[in-house]
Amino acid sequence: MVIKQKHLIAFEIYYLMVVEVLIDLFHFPDMIRYVLDVNAIFIAVLALPKITLILSDKVFKYFNSYIIIYMAVIVAFSVLMSTPFGRILWATRNNYLYIVFFLCCAYTMKSGDFSDIMRNIARFQLFNVGCAAYEYIALNCQGDALGGMFGIQPGCNGLLNNYLFIITIWAIVMFQHGKISLPYLLWIIVSSVALAAAAELKFYFIELAFIILANIALSRANIKNGFLVIVAVVLFFVAIQIVSQINPDIVRFFSNFDTVTTYSTENYGNTTISRGTAIAQINSYFFHHDKLLNLFGYGFGSCESSQSFAWANSSFANHYSYLGYRNLSVSMIFLETGYAGLIGFIAIFVLLFIFAQKYKDKVTKGKDIISVAQITSLLAIANIWYNSCIRRETAYLTFFVLAGLLIAVRERDKKESENNGDDKNRKRIKIRIRRRIKFI
Repeated sequence: MVIKQKHLIAFEIYYLMVVEVLIDLFHFPDMIRYVLDVNAIFIAVLALPKITLILSDKVFKYFNSYIIIYMAVIVAFSVLMSTPFGRILWATRNNYLYIVFFLCCAYTMKSGDFSDIMRNIARFQLFNVGCAAYEYIALNCQGDALGGMFGIQPGCNGLLNNYLFIITIWAIVMFQHGKISLPYLLWIIVSSVALAAAAELKFYFIELAFIILANIALSRANIKNGFLVIVAVVLFFVAIQIVSQINPDIVRFFSNFDTVTTYSTENYGNTTISRGTAIAQINSYFFHHDKLLNLFGYGFGSCESSQSFAWANSSFANHYSYLGYRNLSVSMIFLETGYAGLIGFIAIFVLLFIFAQKYKDKVTKGKDIISVAQITSLLAIANIWYNSCIRRETAYLTFFVLAGLLIAVRERDKKESENNGDDKNRKRIKIRIRRRIKFI
């Protein structure tokens, strides 16, 4: 039996949607979470024959090469700094396995398969709402312990936020392209607003406004955009009513500019490192403005920790885990790889945004997929500062969505090559016919 990689990729995404519920609500062992990693590694092994295609892609060869060189340099530098192999391996799992999965998706899937999975991801919202309702009513969970289908562990609302902003982007873009109805769009946004209010996801409301504005700004002016503005205004007032009923503190939060400003510099949960000042705090607590540490950090894997594997725990984590630096991707990446690693990582998303802007008007099929990936790339950067989800299992979902850009552009190039080949064959046939006519 031949195992198709697209089925393994689909399993990866769908399993991600249920694994936390299995662990938290049905009390399965935590170790079943690592099925995601085993499956991702299996997908990567099956994709090894495509490495030449990845490195020789006409459009993305330099981008793909940059990603591979970036990851290799970060790991090599850590080896030179004598970081134990186990910690490097664990850091690779936490940071780069998702990127490898991204490349596998981009070079093994077709746009039709990708679109089918995206539609199913949005359909999981019903399951998500059902889980959240049970947690909120029966288990009395709320705030950062309310994650819907992402469980009830502290911080699970960050995973929920990652899912909500992705399906919100998808729904708005699909509506703009006439691929879903207005009632379905309203279902996605209204249910997401309700979940965000119950889970105290203040940042989601900022993301929602940004998604609508970015979608309008990055697309051509048309009637759909004008209608989207009207829908957005109506949704704004509907959202206020929903939020005021579920969590009136969020309405008061956004009505006070001082609290919004403070939000970026206040402590996050059980951490003393805040979102807006993480780099400055790390400099103050650990680097003491040392130029070499600022540039390269302590080394990839030097600050890692794990509840499941003792060999992945670092002495740094044993001493300073109480600071909660692992709760924010920006602090973790900066600690281990400095400005070089942080800027290099952000550059991946910036380049994806640029590619999307360049090619979305050049494709005849897949503009919607590219638009979803483009806006996702921007929110992925924002979430590096907001939480740690780009280093957790939901990163598989984020990088899957981003892979849609490469899939759509590659299919365009493939069709162009086929058309060019057909044109060349026609010219050859015409030349042969003319030669025969002259001979006669």
